[in-house]
Amino acid sequence: MVDQTQALDFKLRLRERAAQLRDELQRTRAKSVDETPGNVAERARDSEDDSFATLIVDTNLSEIERDVDELRMIDSALQRINAGTYGNCVDCGQSIPFARLRAEPTAERCVQCQELYEKTHVSARTPSL
Repeated sequence: MVDQTQALDFKLRLRERAAQLRDELQRTRAKSVDETPGNVAERARDSEDDSFATLIVDTNLSEIERDVDELRMIDSALQRINAGTYGNCVDCGQSIPFARLRAEPTAERCVQCQELYEKTHVSARTPSL
């Protein structure tokens, strides 16, 4: 179980990370405005301009999506801290080991439940053949 002092420490860490992510999002958005497929292709003047331009745009969008997903996880963790349920597995209710929370402050499941979740919930980003 996470005590109040530890919860406050996690809350501060999570808020700092959220601020970093928001800064990254602003930089990526600003970069994306300049890196439209047309702008990139115009500057590159290469035989593979279109594919390179698309790659850059896709990379920027992936960075934004990754950061937004992490912000959502941080928001969820902060809500659990405020509700007094932070550190408890959302599936089984058991305490999440402190070492796991230190390594992954947004963890919402214990290791066993997370492993089961990953086996039973295929992510859209999980490659498959």
